[in-house]
Amino acid sequence: MTNNSSIIINQSNNLEGEINIPGDKSITHRAVMLGSLSRGRMDITNALLSEDCKRTINAFILLGVKISVSKNIISIYGNGLHSLKPPTEDIDAGNSGTLARLISGILAVQDFNSSLTGDKSLIQRPMKRVIEPLLEAGATIRSSNNMLPLSFIKSSLSPIRYTSKLPSAQVKSCLLLASLFIQGKSIIAEDTKTRDHTERMLEYLNYPIDIDGKLITLSGLGVIEAKDISVPSDISSAAFFIIASLIQDDSHITMKSIGINPLRTGILDILGQMGADIQIVNSNSINNEPVADILVKSSKLSPINISGDIISRLIDELPILFIACACCEGDSLISGIEELRHKESDRIQSMQEGLIRLGIKVETTLDSIKITGGDFKGGIVNSYGDHRVAMSFLVAGLISKKPITVIDTDNINTSFPSFIKILKDQNNEIYNL
Repeated sequence: MTNNSSIIINQSNNLEGEINIPGDKSITHRAVMLGSLSRGRMDITNALLSEDCKRTINAFILLGVKISVSKNIISIYGNGLHSLKPPTEDIDAGNSGTLARLISGILAVQDFNSSLTGDKSLIQRPMKRVIEPLLEAGATIRSSNNMLPLSFIKSSLSPIRYTSKLPSAQVKSCLLLASLFIQGKSIIAEDTKTRDHTERMLEYLNYPIDIDGKLITLSGLGVIEAKDISVPSDISSAAFFIIASLIQDDSHITMKSIGINPLRTGILDILGQMGADIQIVNSNSINNEPVADILVKSSKLSPINISGDIISRLIDELPILFIACACCEGDSLISGIEELRHKESDRIQSMQEGLIRLGIKVETTLDSIKITGGDFKGGIVNSYGDHRVAMSFLVAGLISKKPITVIDTDNINTSFPSFIKILKDQNNEIYNL
């Protein structure tokens, strides 16, 4: 059972030396969006040029913004908030939920009509979470079953007053971006504080925004100053090699300038509780984002039992954390993770199915997973086109007794285009089928 995007990992070696992790996906998306709404030229260095981020670049080019790309530098020539033009065709977000949800806030407040769509996976993912608060503020949005495609009709919105019950930075950022275009003060709150890259970037670009814990007040119709942005390396991508190094004997790696935003470092906290040998050194700050070098050595890990607010701080890293749990002696229980069922795949189901195929005992409920540690026995698993699921099972292949074949891996390019090359550079035997 294979297809043209299947990958087999057949033999592993210890990981060592410095590993170059690409730029942060979340921050690259936001930098392109805010750069397109700023006044002046912005150069974004160490940008992630993955398929998802290219979709964001293309979306704003379609909206009339002048953008050029050279290597991993994105140059944006912004003309201010009200410079966007009506697109000549539907905006296609591809597989990117971040793009679809964030740009919805921008499209909903324009003085022209537009339409937004996505690929076969994205059009099945929930959009009600952003549609509902935008409608409450006066937007006119047409959709079928609160999913893509969406049509945005020229509307006049009132200042947004919204408290998000769902721990979603995408909802928060969508509303913040919409608020930029609305006269008056918008107030956005959240029950659980989520990643704050949008707020940090607005502060860095000298936009009037007030942050008081979980409450954000933003005055609309201000000026976003164009300033160059250096994108930290992505901790979500780094997590795959952090865990790969922890579970592979005699491994020791260094990764430099990794973003360590405290709302994204739940994976480091949990791995520390599990006994991981991880050092954070050379801490610094670039364009209002904390960064540091991360040193990792192979370690014997202990099982965990986690739930609650920590989940929002490691939501993207849960699939690879499941692999770490499968390497522990004993049972790990992770609860409060229903949001994983609404990602590029149903990640609870995808990971459960794959782990069981590889010989690991797994039990799940709607919002939890229990993993009993054991040995990976090799086999064929389907990633269901989910980049994080695919990369997680390839990491499992590093320590599997027999080869692991991962089916449907093309979407690795949506977030980490150099992932396979890095594995190969570490002298692992990897083959495309």
